[in-house]
Amino acid sequence: MSFTAWMFLLGGFAVVGPIVAHLLAKPRFKRIPFTMLRFLRSGQKESQSRRKLRDILILLLRCAIIVLIAILFAQPVLYLRPKGESSRKVYYLGLDNSMSMAYSDGSERYLDKLIRSASKYIQAAENNGVFHIYPLAENRWMQDLSKEQALAAVKGLTCTAGSAQVNDFLSVLSARAHDRASSERTCALLVSDFTPHTMRQLVYLQEPARVHAVDYEQIVSPKPIDNAAITAAHVTGIIDDKVSIKVTVVNYGQLAQNRVLTAKAEGNECDSRELRLSPGERRVCPVQIDVGGARPQQVSLPIELSLSAGDGLREDDLFYLGVSIPQQTSMSVLLAGSSPDETFLLKTALHALSRMSTTDTIRNSTTTLNRLTPSDLDSADVLICSAITEPLGRMAYALARFVSAGGRVIFFLTEPPNGEALAPLWQQALLPAQPRKNVRQSTRVDAKPCDDSAAGVDNLAAKALANYRIDQIAFDGYWDCDGHPRSKCLWKFENGPGFVYLIRCGAGTSILVNTSVDDSLGSLTKSSASVAFCRYLLGTHDQLGQNCFAYGEPAVLPVPEAQMSLPRQEQIWVETCQGEKRRVPLSQSCALVPDPGGIGWIKTLGKPTVHAGINLPDGETDMRKADAAEVANVMGRVFESGTERQVASTQPLSERQPTPLWRIFAWMVIVLLMVEPAVANRLNR
Repeated sequence: MSFTAWMFLLGGFAVVGPIVAHLLAKPRFKRIPFTMLRFLRSGQKESQSRRKLRDILILLLRCAIIVLIAILFAQPVLYLRPKGESSRKVYYLGLDNSMSMAYSDGSERYLDKLIRSASKYIQAAENNGVFHIYPLAENRWMQDLSKEQALAAVKGLTCTAGSAQVNDFLSVLSARAHDRASSERTCALLVSDFTPHTMRQLVYLQEPARVHAVDYEQIVSPKPIDNAAITAAHVTGIIDDKVSIKVTVVNYGQLAQNRVLTAKAEGNECDSRELRLSPGERRVCPVQIDVGGARPQQVSLPIELSLSAGDGLREDDLFYLGVSIPQQTSMSVLLAGSSPDETFLLKTALHALSRMSTTDTIRNSTTTLNRLTPSDLDSADVLICSAITEPLGRMAYALARFVSAGGRVIFFLTEPPNGEALAPLWQQALLPAQPRKNVRQSTRVDAKPCDDSAAGVDNLAAKALANYRIDQIAFDGYWDCDGHPRSKCLWKFENGPGFVYLIRCGAGTSILVNTSVDDSLGSLTKSSASVAFCRYLLGTHDQLGQNCFAYGEPAVLPVPEAQMSLPRQEQIWVETCQGEKRRVPLSQSCALVPDPGGIGWIKTLGKPTVHAGINLPDGETDMRKADAAEVANVMGRVFESGTERQVASTQPLSERQPTPLWRIFAWMVIVLLMVEPAVANRLNR
C-alpha cells in the first residue's frame, strides 16, 4: 500500500490532543451529608469503575477517528499484481558466427563447436520457453521461436564476413529488461571465441544487461593457434608499366609461418614472394603487377593477392584490390581567342602540362573566335574560349552536339559577353552560368573548392593548387553570374560569388571560369598555379587509384564518363560479390553499393568495367586467445543477474493494478462517528 498525498499522515499526530485531555481530566465529587458511610463507599467504587471504562472507550474511538481521517486525506492506494499469469522463461542467445569462427584446428571448426554447445543449451531448456537468437555477425534477430525452431535455426548457422557485434546484442537485452512482463524469467547465453575485437567491445560497455540467469562459453582450441592473414594492400606508384603494391601480412597465430604471397591480375600470376613470419609478426611486402597489356583498354584492373595454403583459416588468405589505371591518351585542345596572342599564356601552360604527364599527350592548336567553324570541332577534344562572342551563338547547336558526344567546352570571361550569343548557349544548356554585371572589386578565391570530389574535374590538381597558394592571387574584378538550374558551382570567391561553374551535357562537360585568360580581371594565368589550374579544368590525371572496402561499409565505385549515357541518370547496373545483378543509386558519378553481398568482387556492368574488392574487416581474424579469467571477469561486469525479486523490482509500478482504499476508510470514519456518541451516551447512564 502507498499514499498519494502522504503528507496528510502527519495529521495523525493530532491524537495527542484527546490523550492529553484525558490525562488532565479529574473526577469531581459532591459532598453530601450522610450517616450510612458503608453504603456510600460501595456506590462510589461502582461509579468510578464505570466512568474509567467509558473514558477509555471514548478516548480510543476519538483517536481512531482522527487517525482514519488523516489516512483518508492521504489517499491510500493498494497495488495488486494481476492474477492468472504463469511464469515462463525467455531465452536470449548471442551466437558468434563471424569469420573467425571458421577457424579449424584440424578436428572441427569453431562454428561446429558453437552449434553443438548451443544445441545442448536449448535441449536442456524448458519445453514452453521462448527463444530469441541473435547471430552476432548478421545484425538480425530470430525472435519468438519454439524449442524445435530454435534448434533448427542454430543448426543452420553459417560464418559471415561481418564482425561480431556484441554491443548490439547486449543493448537489446538492456532495453527489454524494462519492457518484459513480471512473470518472465530472462536467461542469456553468449557463445564466442572472444577475439581481441570482441573483448574490446565488452570492456568498453557502459551499462550491464539485467537478466535472471546468464551462461557463456569460450570456444578455443587446446592446440596452438595457426593462422596468418593479409590485412591490407596499398598502391604506391607505377613505373615502366609496373604497378607497385605494398601488402601487409600478419601472423595472428602462435606458430611460425612459411608461406608464399602471390599477386594475380585477371587470374594471371604476376609476382610471388616467399615469407617467413614469426608468431605475432607483422610485415609489409612489396609486389609488382605488369599492366602494360591492360593499357589503354582498361581503366580498372582486378588484382587478387593470396597466401599459399597452410593454416587453419583460408578465408583471410585472400585480398581483393581494384586498381584504377591511368590510360595513355592523346588530347587535342583548341584555343579560341579574340586575337591570336590572347591565349598565349594558356598555350604555354598546356605545353608544360603535356611535358609533365607520363600518360597524357596534349596537342594544342589555336584560332580566333571569329574564324571558328563547326568543322574545327571535328578534330578537337576540348575547346577553350577566351570570351563569349557572337560566333559562339551561331554555333550553339554544333557546340551542343560536340559536348553531348563527350567533348568539353571551357568559357573564360575576358570582355563583356555578347547578348545574342548568351541566349542560344543558355537554351542549349551549354552555359553553366549567365554573367549579368561586371564588378570591379578586388578579391581572392577560396583556398579549396566547394566540392573536393566533383566529377568532371581533376580533384588531385585542386589539392595541388593549395600548395601554389591560389588563395593569395589577386583578382581585380569578376562577373556577377546567375547559375543554370542544372549547373553546379565548384569553386567560389572569398566574398561569395562563383568562380568555377560546371554543367554536364550528355557525355560531355561545359565549364565557366569567372575570370580572364589575360590580366584584365586577374593574374591567374600569369601565376605559377596556371599549369595545375589547367589540369583541374581538363580533368586529366595520371594518378593511380585503388578501390577496396571492408565488408560492412558502403562501397563507392567511380563511374567513367563513358557509362554516363543520360544527362540525369540516377542509377547504374552493378554485379555484387554473389554474382547478383542489381541497380544501385548514382551520386556525383559514383555508384553507391550499400550491400556488396559478401567478400570478393563487385563491378560495374558497363564498358569500361570498374572493379572494387570487398574484404574482411581489419582485425576480424585476430585469433589470439583471451585469458579465461579475463573473460569471466568481463562477463561478470557486463551481465547483472540475480533472483526474480531483484529483477522484478526494476519493473515500473504501472505493471500492477492500483486499487484505491479511500472509500473503505471513509465508511470507517462515518461508522465511528455514529458509534462514538452512542457509546458515550450509553455509559453515562
